[in-house]
Amino acid sequence: MEIESLSSEQRQAWRDRVLPPVQTVSEGVWAIPVPIPNNPLVYTYCYAIAEDSGVALIDPGWDGKEQLEALTAGLSQAGFALKDITGIAVSHYHRDHIGLVPALFQRNPDMWLALQSNDIATLDTFRKQEKGAVTGATGEKTIAEIYGVPAQRRDELAHLDARKRADHFTVPHWPHEFVVLSDNDVLPIRGRKVESLWTPGHTYGHSAFLDAEAGVFFSGDHVLPTITPNIGLDAPSITHSLADYLGSLERMSKLDEDVTVAPAHGFRFRGLQVRAEQIAGHHDERLAEIRARWAEVDDHSVYAIAQGLHWSRGFEGLQNFNLFAALAETAAHMYYLGLPVGEPAIA
Repeated sequence: MEIESLSSEQRQAWRDRVLPPVQTVSEGVWAIPVPIPNNPLVYTYCYAIAEDSGVALIDPGWDGKEQLEALTAGLSQAGFALKDITGIAVSHYHRDHIGLVPALFQRNPDMWLALQSNDIATLDTFRKQEKGAVTGATGEKTIAEIYGVPAQRRDELAHLDARKRADHFTVPHWPHEFVVLSDNDVLPIRGRKVESLWTPGHTYGHSAFLDAEAGVFFSGDHVLPTITPNIGLDAPSITHSLADYLGSLERMSKLDEDVTVAPAHGFRFRGLQVRAEQIAGHHDERLAEIRARWAEVDDHSVYAIAQGLHWSRGFEGLQNFNLFAALAETAAHMYYLGLPVGEPAIA
């Protein structure tokens, strides 16, 4: 079975890697693409939801002048201005989802901001640390050393410490009206019932949002139509990220099979359960690859295992952050299998 695209314009834009038009998802709900600079994802969908006296947003997108202009123009097409924003719900803390929050709060300090409690804790942890927890030092070893990255490639990861902190973990002071989300909480959107669903995996605090009455599931990065979200980047949950994610995918079977899936990237579609099963199958294949690779080689470092796996760009084509993402995902799968993560590479 295959998923059903619900927007030919969005699907074609995704194929061409260009910005799609602003579109109506359902009555009172619009998809507004906000560009991501120098990134193959190209854009994040910000979803604008009309309420009794304004508009609430899900995932306002990356920060920057061009991004704010795109959001402003999209809201205008929906009949709103920045001053009409009453609140913001964020699926998870990555910059392409939370980045515009400070700029929007500067213009409207009375709006509310909702984020899952575990992602708030992660942000607070990174903010307090002198070194970034993603690629910074762990004990006496760096992540590059733990993963067995050869000395000649460690420079590719070394700069990610400061950059990752700036890209994903620098956040404004939380507003007074901050809403701490737990599972099954209802967002404070007047006149609508939009429920948060805790879907850990991509980050430990990732949330999706369900408007059951409208039949719309805002999936964030949890379920995407053509790509799989990275599992393992979120350092606080590396030890259980894949198990969490597979459990979150299984939860999708309980939702209405006819629900419209409104993802953060790609195009909206129908067939949530089909796509969840496809993604789970992808991870089963990856686990089988890792078992086979483990049996083939004596070097059981994360780097050596990742070298023998299938990557769309080829392993040698993975550089800098993409290399780190591949290693983190490999480590998450190894941990899930009960394989030791952190054996040194053979000299």
